[in-house]
Amino acid sequence: MVSHTRKKTNVSTSRPLNAPNNIKVTTDLNGLPNKIKILGLHQPVKEIQDRWRIDDEWWREKPISRMYYKCLLKNFAVVILFQDLITKEWYKQST
Repeated sequence: MVSHTRKKTNVSTSRPLNAPNNIKVTTDLNGLPNKIKILGLHQPVKEIQDRWRIDDEWWREKPISRMYYKCLLKNFAVVILFQDLITKEWYKQST
């Protein structure tokens, strides 16, 4: 049996998992991503393999409205991006 240490839990060590990172994205005339700036380099998008939209928490002060894209880059890396449809900012979803 483990004894009770009577120490308070430290919530400051908690962090969100898979937090998105702000990213620079260039779009084509249709608004689809065609270049992504990763580590200072512009990576061309070879193909958009999937896309989906999420609208959630509409009842809160800050609702969520995002368009996600699963992109295959020219270097064959796969990244998931989303555009916040409220702020128009782009993010790369961490995996």
